[in-house]
Amino acid sequence: MNKKPTIFKQLTVIYRRNPWVLLAFLWTATVPSLGSVLIVHWLYENWGEFFIPSLWAADTALLYGIAGALLMGLALIPTTLFAILSGFLFGWQAFLLLVLAYSLASVLGYLGGRFLNKDSLQHLLKPYPKAKDIIERKKDQMGKLVFFVRISPVVPFAISNLIFALLGSGLQRVVWFGLLGMLPRTFLAFFTGTLASSIQQALASGTYSWHYPAIGLLLVISLWGIYSFFKR
Repeated sequence: MNKKPTIFKQLTVIYRRNPWVLLAFLWTATVPSLGSVLIVHWLYENWGEFFIPSLWAADTALLYGIAGALLMGLALIPTTLFAILSGFLFGWQAFLLLVLAYSLASVLGYLGGRFLNKDSLQHLLKPYPKAKDIIERKKDQMGKLVFFVRISPVVPFAISNLIFALLGSGLQRVVWFGLLGMLPRTFLAFFTGTLASSIQQALASGTYSWHYPAIGLLLVISLWGIYSFFKR
């Protein structure tokens, strides 16, 4: 009986066949954190001179939506940070625009992942027919997986876009089920921003005691849903 190759050996095979996929995962795992550090540093240094425009103007709202979609879709900053800053800087006038920007970012990230895919998942799972069979049988139920991954407070947005692209979840499922899944965690981050009285408080972690039970509840729901999806 032939021994199956390890997942790390399969990743080297994928890298030789299509290095852009693994480079994309490396990008989404590191660049948002770097972007977060840079934007936080810039805000601290320039807060006294910062002008907060009103989003009621059409051109400002359009600029906000496009900038948010690009920053999140290209994995330049974390979605949680963008939501917190949106709530703090603009208040509730920004919430619907934030949801729209988030949806556009999902489209951008997913289509980018599909462009880089080149059947990488098929090659990765080739030695693992059971795992491949589960994914094939669950093709029509990918919306559930998208929902429970999106609702997780610990799964990075940009990485999940690449995962959905590799799985071939479907753009409509990623947008609509992802929208439903992201609302609780996005609302939590946005609401935190609206409550902050200073930029320091907005960016501080663990500012409010109800954060931890809320995040824990979302994590439990996410883990249960993902487990239920893959359980045979």
